[in-house]
Amino acid sequence: MDTDANNPEFRKGMPPKLDHVKIYFSQKNIPQEEAEVFFYYHQDLDWRTESGLPIIDWRAAANEWMWNLEN
Repeated sequence: MDTDANNPEFRKGMPPKLDHVKIYFSQKNIPQEEAEVFFYYHQDLDWRTESGLPIIDWRAAANEWMWNLEN
C-alpha cells in the first residue's frame, strides 16, 4: 500500500479505507485510536455531514476533526 497521503490514489476514494485514515492521522501526529473514532463516526453517518450533505473530501473532514480536538 502506498502510504503517501499526497498521492491522488490515496485521496480520491470515498468512502476512505480505515487504513488510509489511520495513515493520514499518523502523519499529523494524531493517535490511531482517534482515527478510528473519526472513521466509525462518519461511517455511521454514511459519510455525510451532520446536516446530511455528502462528504466529498474526507481529508478536509479529518482536518476539521483534528482542529476541533485541539480547540
